[in-house]
Amino acid sequence: MNKVEATITIKADARSCFDFIAEPSNIPRFMAGVKRYEPQGKKDRGKGARFDSVAVVAGRDIKAVLEIIDWRDCERMTAVSHGSVKLKASWIFEEYDDGTTDVTLANEYEAPGVFKLMGGLVRPTVDRGINQSLTRLKRLVEAETGKGGGV
Repeated sequence: MNKVEATITIKADARSCFDFIAEPSNIPRFMAGVKRYEPQGKKDRGKGARFDSVAVVAGRDIKAVLEIIDWRDCERMTAVSHGSVKLKASWIFEEYDDGTTDVTLANEYEAPGVFKLMGGLVRPTVDRGINQSLTRLKRLVEAETGKGGGV
């Protein structure tokens, strides 16, 4: 499995950051390449919630079902994929006394099919996507909480 991790500091408390990411309709707003992320059924939060997702990678639609396997309110949430893509994505939140929160996205993944043949070419795309996602997340959360420069 390949691993990639990045952290960003957001001018907001852990609750605001956690709740923003936990809201399924926000995922396509900030996650690079994600064009669909919808709950399967009525459960859309917490351990056991499952989501149909579609992400565009190198111009191809990659479909996956993601399931939340770990949920610690305002501390961490982890999802794993079911399907051709092997992914374990963990969000980790660390709040500080100054009201900021470090948000870390740690991904472990195995590229499917043709992407395996591309080898090292996939990693820079994944790195770029994670950094773009965290930058968008920061901008949106800070705008929603009134602590940033806007969207």
